[in-house]
Amino acid sequence: MAYAWREAVAARHLGRGGVIVTATEGVFGLTCRASSRAACLALAGLKSRGSAKPFIVVAANEDQVRMLVDFTAFDPGPVVSSWPGPETWILPPRADTPPWLVSRNRTIAVRISAHPQLNRLAWRVGPLISTSANLPGRPAALSLLAARRYFGGRVSFYLPGRLLNPGVPSRIRHAESGRVVRG
Repeated sequence: MAYAWREAVAARHLGRGGVIVTATEGVFGLTCRASSRAACLALAGLKSRGSAKPFIVVAANEDQVRMLVDFTAFDPGPVVSSWPGPETWILPPRADTPPWLVSRNRTIAVRISAHPQLNRLAWRVGPLISTSANLPGRPAALSLLAARRYFGGRVSFYLPGRLLNPGVPSRIRHAESGRVVRG
């Protein structure tokens, strides 16, 4: 891996509570550690987004998801079989899931990413928050340059990477009903 050092630098920024920009499946995203309330608040500030709309959590594997989700409250078969991939599921949180990750409806949006770089970051630092790197009402960033134009020096690090399916956001489904919320 030619740029492993860049991932190590990105992981260091994430570990210190920073917000970075990195490639995801479909767009460049703002990313921070899900376990850091301060980082999540900083990310929300960058997006001009209130707490009423929680962010998507990206995990490296099912064990990381089980730290946040109550697997006894739904049929995990369809959910687990869709991962890794660009499939985000709205799931019931565990009682001890950090409250800033949980919606007012007592749900959490989670996926296990198939994006190699994003997945490696989640392996290194734990579950991550990922949201499109754009300002409200503006198109999602499809390049690192576009993200830099939106956020300049307000993020800790810009990690180069390749989009897997440019311009296509992850599909979001509700686990209890199977209803597609987005995509």
